[in-house]
Amino acid sequence: MVRLVMLSVGAFIWLVTEVMPIGLLTDIAQGLQVSPARVGLLVTGYAWLVALTAIPLTLLTSGVDRRTLVASLLLLAGSVDVACAFVTNYAVMAVLRVVLALGHGIFWSVIAGVAVRLAPDIPVARATGWAFTGVAVGFAGGIPLVSAIGQWLGWRADFATCGVGALVVFAAALVLLPPMPAQRRHLDLWRLLRQPVFAYIAVLTMLVITAHFTAYTYVIPLLQSIPHSPEQLIPVLLLVYGVAGIGGNWVGARLPCSAGRLIGMATAALVASHGVMVAAGWLPGLVWVDMVVWGIVSAFMNMAPQNYAMELAPNEREAACSFSVTGFNAGIGAGALCGGVVLGSAGAYAVLAWSAGIAVLALLVLAAGRFVVRPAK
Repeated sequence: MVRLVMLSVGAFIWLVTEVMPIGLLTDIAQGLQVSPARVGLLVTGYAWLVALTAIPLTLLTSGVDRRTLVASLLLLAGSVDVACAFVTNYAVMAVLRVVLALGHGIFWSVIAGVAVRLAPDIPVARATGWAFTGVAVGFAGGIPLVSAIGQWLGWRADFATCGVGALVVFAAALVLLPPMPAQRRHLDLWRLLRQPVFAYIAVLTMLVITAHFTAYTYVIPLLQSIPHSPEQLIPVLLLVYGVAGIGGNWVGARLPCSAGRLIGMATAALVASHGVMVAAGWLPGLVWVDMVVWGIVSAFMNMAPQNYAMELAPNEREAACSFSVTGFNAGIGAGALCGGVVLGSAGAYAVLAWSAGIAVLALLVLAAGRFVVRPAK
């Protein structure tokens, strides 16, 4: 269990590292003397690069011992974050983020499989639930913590703190993780691409995450526009969302249902939560209910796609997870783009409508896939 907790802390650090520029947007922009929009590219460009490289880099490292690989990726995160703390030039920061993105896709592709191998005596969903607890905690407290440290000590202290944390977990990995020889010495990308199940994993994950991030990326303007939440309540609402996500991660790991069904439940609940948000425009108290439901939904969406990928391809777990990671990060970028365009042209209610529409499309793909896609052998 200690090993799973260590893996969860590593996941927390990788998540916070990815989204850190969001909580420090204006501070980094001022420090590097660039526009906030260019700092925003450090997040969106990062997500798209992960989507493009997760599959080939995971396959390229398929023969590396998992203990060595996980430790090396934590060392990479720690080193790059510490380097970012001393950057004075935007171009150098962008290059460092590119290097980090190359490791990001590999880490998220292997973490679920490593968790299962570390805890073979407990159900797969529970093992991955432990690993993904760091993600839930990161969404709940990562950005608020980053903002607080940034206001207190400056944005460079955030990168330094995150980097030192990653190096500590790197040292712990060297001590705690057992040797885990790669289960496959070589994975053939073209053979995988010829199996429809892997494309299905990527497309389904992308649609589910696009639906979520079309609205979630703009949760603050949504809260301001629809239930007309006062500025001082928005941080509390986001905290409720995050705490509900931690609870949802615990519940999702223990529900007696398949990961595919969990994806369906979460996607349908996302549509329902948007209905609650619309109703909160007339009954503002409902916004608290919406944040709880949406937080639980987000936790399910974080963990279920990779679990479903492993269910569909039990003999190619890491390859399947890499396709899921590609879909996940493509969904983050597509959702942010879609939501931004719709918000600017049609307003907050239209954002919820588009998010719900994409969610319905994801449900149709999920239902169709159960009949036409066969699990990989």
